Amino acid sequence: MSIHPMYRRWKSKPFAFVEAESPAQALELASRGGVDLTYADLRGLVAPRSFLPGADLRGVDLAASDLPGTYLRKADLRSATLVGANLANASIREADFRKADLRDADLRRADLRDARFNGADLRGVQLTGARLDGAVIDWRWSAFAVELLRRDVDCRGDAFRVVVELAFEDDDRPFGWLRTLVRKAGVIEWAFPLLGRAIAPGDNAPELLRRLAADTLIDAPTAAGPPASQHLWTRRKSLA
Repeated sequence: MSIHPMYRRWKSKPFAFVEAESPAQALELASRGGVDLTYADLRGLVAPRSFLPGADLRGVDLAASDLPGTYLRKADLRSATLVGANLANASIREADFRKADLRDADLRRADLRDARFNGADLRGVQLTGARLDGAVIDWRWSAFAVELLRRDVDCRGDAFRVVVELAFEDDDRPFGWLRTLVRKAGVIEWAFPLLGRAIAPGDNAPELLRRLAADTLIDAPTAAGPPASQHLWTRRKSLA
């Protein structure tokens, strides 16, 4: 057993000391014991498959952390920093990511059902194979739109080429991906009704999507189900 000090961001003195076999176990014990973890400095934490249901992680710094398979259902991650974090295969259902920084985070195959992403920075986030049913999307960035289109059974031919273009386009401006998509006349009738089905109360979907959502068939299958496409490429800013 070792003693693991825990620090808050921008503070030099520890706010807690936890006796545990590893930093990952120390975090679990602190969360289970009711320790106030808000704004904790957890940069680079290696804690695969940690069990942190309902954890209050508001404002924590988890940049470059390695958390594959972690259980974070109903966790509160508002305003957290998760730049470059690995959350592949994590269970994050009903978690709150409002105003979190998720740039370049890995959420492939994660369970994001009913999670909230309002105001989150999602530039470069990877979502291939993630479960998105009921997620409240921040529509400024392309990641969710790309994944919703990519997995559709009709994502082939011109539609597939457009999705590839969107996936590798830099998210330098909010809603830039939407401007690009509007110019693709050949796929508009396919893409916009599909995206419209993922609009949820409280999100920041642009009026264009909201208007098209009103025309979507009520009994149409959800666009956020399991991946239908066999294209399993992942969004990357650059290729090796």
